[in-house]
Amino acid sequence: MPEKSFDPWKVGKNGKQFGYVDVVDNVSARFNMPVGVIRGRKDGPTLVVTGGLYPTEYCGVESASRLYQLINPDDLSGTFITIPVINMSSFQFRAPMNLRSTGMSPIDRGLINSSFPGDPNGKPTQVLAHKVFEILKKADYHVDFRGGDLPESHLVHTICNQIGKKEIDEKAMDAAKAFGFELILPGAPDIGHTSPGTMVYEAMNAGCASIISESGLGFREQPLEEFIELHVWGTVNLMKHIGMLEGEPEKPKNQRFLDMTWYRVVSPVPGIFHAIADYGDILKERQVIGLMKDLDGSVLAEVKSPIDGVVHTMYPKRVVHVNESLYTLLKIGEPTGW
Repeated sequence: MPEKSFDPWKVGKNGKQFGYVDVVDNVSARFNMPVGVIRGRKDGPTLVVTGGLYPTEYCGVESASRLYQLINPDDLSGTFITIPVINMSSFQFRAPMNLRSTGMSPIDRGLINSSFPGDPNGKPTQVLAHKVFEILKKADYHVDFRGGDLPESHLVHTICNQIGKKEIDEKAMDAAKAFGFELILPGAPDIGHTSPGTMVYEAMNAGCASIISESGLGFREQPLEEFIELHVWGTVNLMKHIGMLEGEPEKPKNQRFLDMTWYRVVSPVPGIFHAIADYGDILKERQVIGLMKDLDGSVLAEVKSPIDGVVHTMYPKRVVHVNESLYTLLKIGEPTGW
């Protein structure tokens, strides 16, 4: 049975324990955070995996939970820590989609992924960020399990932040390559999802090699097994690479970088959106990737790709206004050399 409250750092060698870390307990708010710890029989690196930063990205939550069941301390060198759901208050609160899919806390309307490294004396969301950061800053590696959120059909790839510190940048890039996905998107401090205040940036700045694993179709609240397994497979690959598990990691056939320029494709007219292209599809410039139709079935307009590239996100909308986002596209860059 999970412990209601425990200290993750007090789990002994060859031990395995799942429990809840108290975050806030006062008259205005009470909540905790689930944490699983597996300490191997032998010494080695510390790896933290996290899910539920955006709590409706359910594929990552399931993957982080499954790894706790999968890993045996007898087979492990080092320490494996999983936080299946960071943002428990939002995970449990069945709010309207515009609140749920942003990860906004229903307690204080805070946005967790702009609150790091947190504040132990701040608002509940800031205290939560502090609790997570206190774990991450003691780790060698971190993988944040993500995937498409509720309104997204999303490309499988890893995101590797590069913050301008050579040693930690190289360590994170090495981890992103070893994770084994075919596509890697570099990040930078001037990009929103890897900027100061985000979990991956602040973890990197504290010396923890932090990457993001993107796998999952967010509009499917029952996550598909193939996307869960990709998070799990990639983590096992990384653990083999850094010596936490025995064996050689599997290498991708043609791992490449993604270009960091985003191309947004919007609806040219109002109507009923019929997607033709979906996540991961390789596109040619001017290729028809969607149709805008009327209710009599007639075609009002074609939606065309502005580039040779890949579908990063298809937004599975149906009825849309003019200039609503339908796709984000990226160009495919050079081989990673892995």
